Amino acid sequence: MRKNWSPYVWKLLWTIGLIVLLMISYNLELKVKTHVATTFHMLPIIWFQFIANLVLGVYLSLLFIKKWSFNRNWSLLVCVTLPSLFFACYYPIVISIIENTTSDPSNYSVPFLYPLLQMNFNGIPAIIAGLTLMIGLFSTSPKVTNNE
Repeated sequence: MRKNWSPYVWKLLWTIGLIVLLMISYNLELKVKTHVATTFHMLPIIWFQFIANLVLGVYLSLLFIKKWSFNRNWSLLVCVTLPSLFFACYYPIVISIIENTTSDPSNYSVPFLYPLLQMNFNGIPAIIAGLTLMIGLFSTSPKVTNNE
């Protein structure tokens, strides 16, 4: 028999937590969609999808962080997290600006970059931003060797 069950227990608890997180997210999404269906105001569902995917990315990163020490990995944060966060935030921020500044939201001229809208359809940039944010802040980075 195996004497140390700790890694298995933590991963099983993580899986149970993922199921609970997905159930909570699904119930909140239903409530937000009901609110959107009654008010015809699309902004809450757009922001909810962004925040839910970002939280999911942060939760997924818990699998990859072995030691909780604050070690910044600047290359990961700058080259992956920031662009992903920009792509994920572009659509919700533009819609928020349009709805809060124009008198007629159906008549506006804002540069909607269609590829950005397609990328955000599944929420993948927000998940990547949350995942790489936590890994970039708390994971140990590999040592760089100079081969001169």
